[in-house]
Parts: sequence; C-alpha cells; structure tokens
Amino acid sequence: MLHHMHCRCRDVIRAGAPGRRGCRMVIFALVLWIMPLWIMPLCAQPSLRVQVSGAVAHPGVLQVPVGARLADVTSAAQVDNTAYVLGAAWLRPELQRAQLRLKAGLLYELQVIALQARVQQHAGLQMLAQRLHAQLAAMPLTGRQVVTTLEPHALQIDDAANLPLQAGDQLFYPWRPRTIRVLGAVAHDCRLAQVPLRDARDYLQACPRAASADADLLYVIQPDGHVFEQGVALWNRSAPLALAPGAVLYVPLRRDWIAPAADDRFNAEMARFLATQILPATESTP
Repeated sequence: MLHHMHCRCRDVIRAGAPGRRGCRMVIFALVLWIMPLWIMPLCAQPSLRVQVSGAVAHPGVLQVPVGARLADVTSAAQVDNTAYVLGAAWLRPELQRAQLRLKAGLLYELQVIALQARVQQHAGLQMLAQRLHAQLAAMPLTGRQVVTTLEPHALQIDDAANLPLQAGDQLFYPWRPRTIRVLGAVAHDCRLAQVPLRDARDYLQACPRAASADADLLYVIQPDGHVFEQGVALWNRSAPLALAPGAVLYVPLRRDWIAPAADDRFNAEMARFLATQILPATESTP
C-alpha cells in the first residue's frame, strides 16, 4: 500500500500535476512515520548482564544499564536479611587471567618441591606437596575482587565502595557457615567449629601441624578475602586474631625445607590464591 501511494505521488510530481503539493505532504508524513523505526535502535540504552546468586530474592542474570554499580544490582536482586555479607563475593572475569598465572606458578613450585623432597628422602614433605598440588589444581579460577564491603546498605551510602560493574560480573551472597578450615602444612585438613573470639593459633590444638610446617607464622584468610599474617612464635607473637565463620587458616611450609625449589613468596602467594575462593556451597545453607 505504501509503495503504491509512493509511486502515484512520484508520477504526479514528475508530471507537474496540481495535486503535487498534497503528495509532497504525504511523502513528508511517511518519512516522519518511518524515521522512528531506525532512530529508536540508535537511541536504545546500552546494557550489560550481571549474575546474582545465593541468598537473594531474585537470583539469576540481571540486565542492567552500562555504568550500573554494585548498589544497583543488590537492590534489584534484593539481598536477603539472612545473607552472610562478610562472605559475599564479587567475581570478575577480567581478573581470572592474573589468577591463572598465580595458580600456574604455585602448581609448578609444588611439583619442584615434591621432586626435591623425593631426592632428599623427605617422604612427609613429598606427600604434603603432592596433596597441596592436587587440592590447588582442583580449585577454580573465580576472578574474585576483594573489596571493603558488599553489604547492601553500606553500598548505598558509601560512594567509594559502590564500584561500577562490567559485563559478566557475578555477585554471590552465601548463608552464614558454622565452621572454619585449616589447610596447608597440617597432618590432615580440618574443618572445625568456629568459636567466637577464639585466637587463630588455638585452632591448631585440634589440627596439629606437620613436621614441615613453619613454626613462626600463620596466614588468616577471612571470608571477605582479606589475608592477615600472624606471628605465633615467642619472638614474633602477634596480637590475638579471631576467625570469622567461613575463614581459612593456612599453615605455611618451612622456608628452609622448600628452598630453593620455591622462593620466599611461596606461602604468601598460596594464601593469596586461597583468598580467591568463595565459601563452599555445601556449607551455605539457610
């Protein structure tokens, strides 16, 4: 129909007929009607997709405008009052590459530690290095971004904490766990009941160190991803440090036992990678 009207008006205008002014008005009206059809896609607001999971009212993938911030997504997802915000995690694909490099370096060093221990006939250290290698290899690359807070109300009032999101980002709000974990240079990994205000070093009474453990240091990885080094010997004893529910206590390997297979940064980097892991789903129960 539109094509027929256009052809008739074209013929009228070319012939110089009296009705050409009316045809021009028809064509002008058609242009005004068609223009929004191709202008609207150009004016559509760009958006990005962000996933939210855990203790939220609206889990799943959310479509938000480009430039949206953490508070925009937590408001849209409606984080539950029972969510354990101290264990919340912001996962960013752009950080996975750096975590891959860190993980690959640690896996290589653990292989060399095990080989060196076998040559030196340190069976205990060899088995520990192999166990840590298997554990580390199974850990995912999360892209976790450590921030000051992911508490929804705090994000609303703190502009510095309310950071912008990127496409593919994820937010995870677990439920409150009841335990802490002890990993590293211990006789076996332990999952222990979390005791309020209990000092980190006191948990080792129920999860003894291995012979290859560093007797001077511990690494405390709180559930928000922050890492603290705690001196536990008489000469470097730090102030007591309580573990929050879901925390990880990493017992480092003796530096003189793992040198030169691994450098002095090995234990700190192990703790840093452990901090990228989120709370286990099996413990995140309402």
